[in-house]
Amino acid sequence: MDMDQGREDFHTPHPMTKSRKRMLYTRVGKDPVLLAVMAEINRSAVKPPKGFLTRDQWAAKWKLKAGHTASIYIKKALDLGVLVKARYRVLIGKTGRLRTLDHYGPPPRKR
Repeated sequence: MDMDQGREDFHTPHPMTKSRKRMLYTRVGKDPVLLAVMAEINRSAVKPPKGFLTRDQWAAKWKLKAGHTASIYIKKALDLGVLVKARYRVLIGKTGRLRTLDHYGPPPRKR
């Protein structure tokens, strides 16, 4: 019996290394159309509708010194149904960093 043969049998390759299915998000590089769509989705900033403000913007509008106080008021307004919460991807700061932030605004009007 050869020594190399015994080691080869002892160290079998991992079953996932040879034939592994690729996840959908890793296939983006293969299709140029899907690549362009995903790049546009990940880069695009959305301007919130009129009346939707962040917590800090509500604090400045209400002339509050602490953002936490605005959080208390916003939470109460959400419970009462006066405000609704929506998440929008916006540009932050001077560098234009893309972040998803909670915005609070009036509920949609009933027709």
